[in-house]
Amino acid sequence: MLENLEEKISELLAKYQDLVDERERLLSALKEEREKRLEIEKKMELLSQDRERVKMRIDQLLQRLRGIEL
Repeated sequence: MLENLEEKISELLAKYQDLVDERERLLSALKEEREKRLEIEKKMELLSQDRERVKMRIDQLLQRLRGIEL
């Protein structure tokens, strides 16, 4: 009976350690995904700024073209 209890405790401890390891792996993966998300958000902001600059230049060119008399 005592051996059976020891075996059960060993199994529980092994499962617990597996869960701890899996938790650490998942936390690491979550951290990586958050970092990727932040990087993508920065790229999106830069693209948005570039788009706005292009839009402004096109508007300026259109204004100049409208000012030319044909």
